[in-house]
Amino acid sequence: MEKKPVILLLIAFLLLFGCKGKPESDREQYDEQHTDEAYGEPSGTVTLPDTIKSKTPNLGEISAYEYTWSKSDDLPDMVIIIDDFGQTGGELLDDFAKLPSAVALAILPDLPHTEATAKLAHQTNHEILIHIPMQAEGNANPGKRFVKQGMKPDEISNLIADFHSQMPKAIAANNHMGSAATADYEVMTTVMKQLDNLGMFFVDSATTAKSAVPTVASKLGQKTLKRDVFMDVPDVTDATIIAKIQGLSKYKGRNEPIVVITHCHNRAKLEALEKFISQVTSMGIKLIPPSKALRKASVS
Repeated sequence: MEKKPVILLLIAFLLLFGCKGKPESDREQYDEQHTDEAYGEPSGTVTLPDTIKSKTPNLGEISAYEYTWSKSDDLPDMVIIIDDFGQTGGELLDDFAKLPSAVALAILPDLPHTEATAKLAHQTNHEILIHIPMQAEGNANPGKRFVKQGMKPDEISNLIADFHSQMPKAIAANNHMGSAATADYEVMTTVMKQLDNLGMFFVDSATTAKSAVPTVASKLGQKTLKRDVFMDVPDVTDATIIAKIQGLSKYKGRNEPIVVITHCHNRAKLEALEKFISQVTSMGIKLIPPSKALRKASVS
């Protein structure tokens, strides 16, 4: 009789850890070593309002939450870019492709589903970005081939040309990781010249406050876009979604569109994005693709 509590405890322990299950796809395991650094948002980071901190809201509460802005406010259009495609396939990829066509897909090169994803994105009228692996600060690994400091201009140009050959319909590029590379004036001069040669433009994922992109763009007379919000940081809970939407109020009156980046790693991120899109569009914000946003941008 004395052994029963011990046995019951062991059963409970096994059930608790056995129910965690396997990742929905290999992408979740891949992401552990290939995530973009500096997920936090520089200056103006959104914190949860006290009314949200006290509880974890559900979707119904998102719809009922009273925001400090409304359809009548002068809020700019919004660009949404989903990073890290290339490893995701199957039903999850198909479901991401069903999102509004204004949503853009940023695809990593050299991965099992890189070219198939690019073809699907084109077929479903989503704009494509080359998600260029670039050198990070520290020991983070952007991938097998990436743009890094010390590379010769021809090496960088040839690498980007090869990435482009894998997704020839790409209209732009943004950085995967890249806090070290995007802070390097010489590297970014070569990157942005080559993108221009290929008829593309650069979207700065803003993984570092030291980015050389504005300086280079100004010298070259190029227009660029810059990430404003990481939607799925620090997580994809309803509380985070509410905080991100609440924080959009700081963009009132701005001419340039709001650039939002999220990721494709799992179904939870897709579902969170669907909630986000449903809410912002119902509040009167218009989604536009990156190419249209570029026309509204000014030269740095």
